[in-house]
Amino acid sequence: MTRSFTNRLFGGVCGGLSQRTPIGVTLWRALFVILTPLTVGVAGLAYLVLWWLWPLEIPGERRHGSLGALIGLLLAVGLIAAGLLRGALNEAIGADALLPMALVVVTFVFFIRQFTGGRRGNIMLGLVALALAIVLLLLNLGQLPVGIADVVGRAWPGVLVVVGLSILLRDRIALGNWFALGIGALVVAGVALSAYSIRIEQVRTENEVTYSESVSDSMTTLQVNLVMLESDIQVAAITDEHEVRASFVGSPASVIEQSFVEDAAGIATFTLQESRPEAFPPLDEIGRGTVRLELPPDLALAVSFAGQGGAATFDMNNLDLERLKLLVNTGDVLVTLPDYRPRSPTVVEDPGTLTVRNGDLRVRVPRDVGARFVLDQAQNRQPVLGEDYDDLYYALELRVNEWVLVARDYDDAEVQITYIVSVPNGRFRLDVVE
Repeated sequence: MTRSFTNRLFGGVCGGLSQRTPIGVTLWRALFVILTPLTVGVAGLAYLVLWWLWPLEIPGERRHGSLGALIGLLLAVGLIAAGLLRGALNEAIGADALLPMALVVVTFVFFIRQFTGGRRGNIMLGLVALALAIVLLLLNLGQLPVGIADVVGRAWPGVLVVVGLSILLRDRIALGNWFALGIGALVVAGVALSAYSIRIEQVRTENEVTYSESVSDSMTTLQVNLVMLESDIQVAAITDEHEVRASFVGSPASVIEQSFVEDAAGIATFTLQESRPEAFPPLDEIGRGTVRLELPPDLALAVSFAGQGGAATFDMNNLDLERLKLLVNTGDVLVTLPDYRPRSPTVVEDPGTLTVRNGDLRVRVPRDVGARFVLDQAQNRQPVLGEDYDDLYYALELRVNEWVLVARDYDDAEVQITYIVSVPNGRFRLDVVE
């Protein structure tokens, strides 16, 4: 199969078909004109496939059939058949993906043409076109996360950079195409990271959720489990009511789940968890939220908190805090400990932990509380006298692989507590409050 050299208006495809079939060139042209709107443009794409895969005949030279020409014919027939059976195809795959599928076929043929075109071909241009067609197909099939589709939609400047640099540099420097791809990838990554970092710091208010749970008088202990993403959190004592109150204001991409269970042993468990159903939400839905949690006094309290990012304030004053386990990935944390003696026998064996991986930790301790803060030397910097602690109230003890900040009156204090501290990329500061 070849394209006609003499009998052609555009690519000579219809002329070539008329030479190999009993149908005249005029009828072939009429068929393509009629089939193109009937197949939503797919017949026109099939014409492009034949144009690219069928060689142009050379006058006086007889060419034998080639594998590429046969593949082109099969692809063109398949595309036109899919266009005519569009309804059945859409029903079978559950989406209107005919054009994206046809574009994948056409851009793949275009890529092969560029790949086999030698110095005249632009491999990078073919690769970019094929990648865009595949993204469009995945988007139509619902297989592309919304957030990634959003980033792709914002990546057109990077695509234009790749195409422009590829055309400009491919004949001027070695590996010009790949250099253009690298520059384009950096542009897209830079735009995406910049947009994400700006959005993640914006406080969102579209999503508002409140909870209130009454705690039975028979309960003696309250276990609070908090799991947050990029949300600032404030924890404090409620004024006088025997209940747990929680409020969230933040991004529409966040889902807040809560549970409250009381058991026969007198232990109530309250869980508040922020999740994001979409692993990659659109940039317009990304942002920082705010959580406020109020807890009842006069109830033995154990708190576990894990946060991805955001500032955290734990004002545990006026609360009967037995144990606090805190893990924050990024953000500054302020903890105010109460003047309260933990009564649970497990507190000695399993003390509280305060971990802030990227950020500063500031702990405020009442004057009458005897506290010890154990810092692993491999995960903390040495506390600095006058900046991180006051040696009038606390002494720095050096042990094997540990620094220990211990209250000078620890042995005589009525209230004694111990916390394991880890602040590898920030500053730990200890304040004494009257």
